[in-house]
Amino acid sequence: MIRTALPASLPTRRASAEPERVPWSVLGPEFVSRWGYPRGKFQPEHVEILGQNGSGKSYFEATILHDRAVARGSHVVVIATKPADATLVGLGWPVIDSWPPSYGQNQVIFWPKAKGLDRRAMADQREKIRNLLAQLWKPASNIVVAWDEIYYPDVDLGLRTEVTRYFREGRGLGITNVATTQRPNGVNRWVHSESSWKAMFAAQDEEDAFRMAQVAGSRHYRDILLSLDRARYEFLLIRGLTGETYISHVDTPLPQAGARKRR
Repeated sequence: MIRTALPASLPTRRASAEPERVPWSVLGPEFVSRWGYPRGKFQPEHVEILGQNGSGKSYFEATILHDRAVARGSHVVVIATKPADATLVGLGWPVIDSWPPSYGQNQVIFWPKAKGLDRRAMADQREKIRNLLAQLWKPASNIVVAWDEIYYPDVDLGLRTEVTRYFREGRGLGITNVATTQRPNGVNRWVHSESSWKAMFAAQDEEDAFRMAQVAGSRHYRDILLSLDRARYEFLLIRGLTGETYISHVDTPLPQAGARKRR
């Protein structure tokens, strides 16, 4: 059953108060049950995850995708573009570079690796991702699309039009976007404005903290972002609909997935 309110052990916190520190083993199950049910009925909700390299954002991304697949059997495609990523590989999901996947592969990593650094290599990578996005762009797509470091396809690969449409209009097709990025500067503004949930890891400096706070909607968040414990990979979780805020850290290992259940 999807709960419409947090239990008493997780009091609601607003931007004007210090957020409660709640480990992910406690907060995570509630997040997964409420993600995509903003008013008690199913509706895709986008998630934005911000943090520098080594902050823990990729591990958090993998965790919520795994947990959602286990809880609901959601179809998930991770768009990976890095040369290597041990965290994504650790999910245990099939790695493919063409679409569609094989029958029964409901959670996959779409990984068209660029064979070099020149324009031709990037063009081949761009066309594979563009083709994937075109095939998913249909009514009742009902899929979670995870953009691992969205700046690269958005800016470097020149897919800003596609990224914009996915965040601006994707909900109507049943598409849920999850996007990670190192810094808010330069990233498509639709990623910021259309994401219902934001997970923000420790800022690199005061300038980044201020910009991240602007993206989150309140300058109050700047001091919180600067206070996060990097050693514990703490992050600030914000739900835009209600203004709820929590400080958390993933305190559970990421099991390899083979998840099937219901949507």
